Amino acid sequence: MERIEHHRSGLPGVRYIDAEYHRFAFPRHFHLDYHIGLMLDGRQRYVHAGERCLAGGGDILLMSPESIHDGASEGDGGYRIRVLSIEPQWLEQAARSLSDGRQGTPRLLASQLRDEQLRQQLHGLHQVLTGGERLEQEGRLWQGLATLLGHASSLRIREPRQGFDAATWRRLRDWLESRLESPPTLDELAAFCDLSPWQVLRRFRNHCGLPPHQWLTQLRLERALPRVLAGQPLSEVALSLGFYDQAHFSRLFRRTYGLPPARLRQR
Repeated sequence: MERIEHHRSGLPGVRYIDAEYHRFAFPRHFHLDYHIGLMLDGRQRYVHAGERCLAGGGDILLMSPESIHDGASEGDGGYRIRVLSIEPQWLEQAARSLSDGRQGTPRLLASQLRDEQLRQQLHGLHQVLTGGERLEQEGRLWQGLATLLGHASSLRIREPRQGFDAATWRRLRDWLESRLESPPTLDELAAFCDLSPWQVLRRFRNHCGLPPHQWLTQLRLERALPRVLAGQPLSEVALSLGFYDQAHFSRLFRRTYGLPPARLRQR
């Protein structure tokens, strides 16, 4: 049986499709957005740009706007696929940021690739697009776009090598402390540092070894720990530190400290 689910994300112009196809065959068609498909299992045959292609589990399919293609299951087993749909302005902005403004929209050099790093990044992005925090969604999307454009396009990426100087880091850290209740978006973080989104992502990781969303989440959990031990209601702790809800807070707390906050307080 066919199963097709369209999911909106918290990012404008970004959505993903989680689908399983058996008998349905796509006619020749095109999209106005970039489509990045991650094959989960099964096999799909398709014709793209006049070339006959066959994709299996782990393969990544790349479709530029208005590129003509079709698609159908190869054999009786069907196939499962997750497709990331991204409006063109995302790749245009990414290309400018990744090249320090030296290049415009890049040309994709392949319609299919097998890349374990990108596969893992796409899988992680799918997990947070419908329920994660915006800073994490943006960070994971940018990292995935950087890998995609670096491995399968004409773009030449300029990789920041340095972190932050001591004064800048102190100022940034103080600002992030002030935003625990309402974590910034990646654009806000980049604007505060007077950098592009890609530059601030890479400099942040170079400086402290973690991407911004992961570092900020750890800071919030560290601020939450004494409040939990002091008996503050968990719903208040979650709200005051900007977590999506109490369940989100408890899940992250358990993943970091090994047990849920309610259990910790009982000891």
